Amino acid sequence: MLHDTASIGSEMADTRSYGFIEYIDSLDSDSLSEMVASRVIPSLSLSLRKHGLTEFSDKALRLWVVDMLLYGLKCTTVKRYTGALHTLYKTWLSTEGPENEEAAVNFSLAGIDDDSTAKRIKESEENLVAAERFVAMSVKPESPAFVCNKAFQYLLFDPAVTLKDIVEMKFSDWRPDCLHLEDIVISMRDAPQAKYVFPLQQGKRREPAIIKDLLTELHATGRRAGMKFTDSFSRDSITSIWIAAAVREDITYADIRGMVPNLPAAYSFLSLIDPSEVSPERQVEIMNIVAYSITNKNPGWFVLRLRSGVTPEKIKERLKEKESPLQRQIQFYYPLRTLKKLEKKKVVSVEVPVIPGLLFFRLPYDRVASLISVIGDMAWCYRSSANPTSPYSVIPQAEMRIFQRCVGAFTEDVELDIVSALPPLNVGDEVMIEDGSMLDGQKGIIRKVKNVDGTVTYTLRLSDTEYIKFQDVSLPASHLSKVGD
Repeated sequence: MLHDTASIGSEMADTRSYGFIEYIDSLDSDSLSEMVASRVIPSLSLSLRKHGLTEFSDKALRLWVVDMLLYGLKCTTVKRYTGALHTLYKTWLSTEGPENEEAAVNFSLAGIDDDSTAKRIKESEENLVAAERFVAMSVKPESPAFVCNKAFQYLLFDPAVTLKDIVEMKFSDWRPDCLHLEDIVISMRDAPQAKYVFPLQQGKRREPAIIKDLLTELHATGRRAGMKFTDSFSRDSITSIWIAAAVREDITYADIRGMVPNLPAAYSFLSLIDPSEVSPERQVEIMNIVAYSITNKNPGWFVLRLRSGVTPEKIKERLKEKESPLQRQIQFYYPLRTLKKLEKKKVVSVEVPVIPGLLFFRLPYDRVASLISVIGDMAWCYRSSANPTSPYSVIPQAEMRIFQRCVGAFTEDVELDIVSALPPLNVGDEVMIEDGSMLDGQKGIIRKVKNVDGTVTYTLRLSDTEYIKFQDVSLPASHLSKVGD
């Protein structure tokens, strides 16, 4: 217990101690010990300002303790500081404080090891740096490490998901609307008929055995990426990295408590803070903020909305005029299509943008703000929500590839392989849709074929079950494969 010499104790009231802050501010530093004058009082004042508090209360004390532990102070030092403040509080009560104060602050630091708490936090912060390098590494789908690499990232971006959830996760399951998670799921679909997101021999082995082996592989994956786990490795080891990132991004302690069902040992002292009720919308916002923080060195696709009269060429000219180093890093994508029109009785071909006014660009996340600063009011970048402080919205790589394939215009980062010509599809053929959309894996019967200037579009008859009426969907040949081939 933080009791007697380690707490404000039974004498302190919650919100009625309105004069205590003014009291300690008025004290002459010469009358105080060096520790109290130069460390205790400044530390408390800094914590109050950080959390926007003007009164000393039970909540303020708990936040201060957590701040000190996160700053790296040992638990014994925290107890000395709170004990010194307790002495000041008793003096204030006996001279100027309100009478008959009731108990209001009395909590425990049980379970927090004096010698290991600071070490565990430092380890989590170092693992966060390693995780930033880890998510930037490219692993080919055919690599044996691919599945565990993606599973580790999913666990890293969603602090609430469990190992059991990973094993049982299906493509058809609901997931939080976090683009980083969706990008992982899309990248795992190696076949239209795939059922489980992470193929781990489900159905062939018992689930406990799968989870045990998965945990071993996740541990090896983390160690290969340069992470260190002094304690035994568990799901909590990855959760600690997420919390370290959330703290770095100034997510409130109450929101962190609301996001993490079970606190890992490294951050068990966060139990001093009551969890907030985090709405589903806020949960997604926090997940995106933390995920962007971890991946901000990775090049990603973003979208600019060009102001009226602004063209991609003008954006490039501005970067050149400002001699911005971004012009060597940035990759633009402004797909055009050929349009034929009649001018003076002649048919001419002109190139027009596929999506007028939208300029796609690829940059590391932490460089986007610099781009916006350079181009000024020429354009604005879409964010993940209407909140002007929310993160810039990243387009998942898999979705960008699908979009480029639909448009037929590719960027340098897309690898194209030459394949043999497929046999033509005809009316009556049974085909399967392979476009990465919500229809991916759906079978249908071709009922109409349309060929315009060499571009073939097929209209399919779909049926999920015999109880659902048929509906027509038109798709290009590149998104279809003949069943049985």
